[in-house]
Amino acid sequence: MSDIHDWEGAIEAPGFREALRAYGRAEGLIKVGRGLPKDELKELAAQAIESGDTEFSLEDAEGERGSTDVRVFAGLYWMCDWGGISGPFTSLEEAATAVLMMAVDQDCPGFYSSASGDVPDDFIAARSAKLVEVGKTFLINDTVYRRTKAGLVAQ
Repeated sequence: MSDIHDWEGAIEAPGFREALRAYGRAEGLIKVGRGLPKDELKELAAQAIESGDTEFSLEDAEGERGSTDVRVFAGLYWMCDWGGISGPFTSLEEAATAVLMMAVDQDCPGFYSSASGDVPDDFIAARSAKLVEVGKTFLINDTVYRRTKAGLVAQ
């Protein structure tokens, strides 16, 4: 199970506890009439977040530990990668921007090969150009983009 980096921010987010309770009951992890489990609350929260739909994904070139997803749970957005869970973010755009900024700051060009999600291609292209070396390609929502000096251009 992943670690939630900002546990206090997560558990205090509006509607989060109620959504956890509903998730736990739906999955048979919490019996009707029972509250949230104190000892296993963080594990339940991580499981619930990781079960959420993927709304955005940044994939590394090798398809391994560098990939990062944005998942939605309790009406909030969460950045999930091998290092844990970050969030909550109030919008998909805010979460996707955080993913792309983190990648640009931490990784060398060529590490990532594609990005996809429920945000416009130009939104992704504007924030991910530095992930790609000039002359190389990057896949955004199934469209090939080539990096030019000016940025990413659809092919």
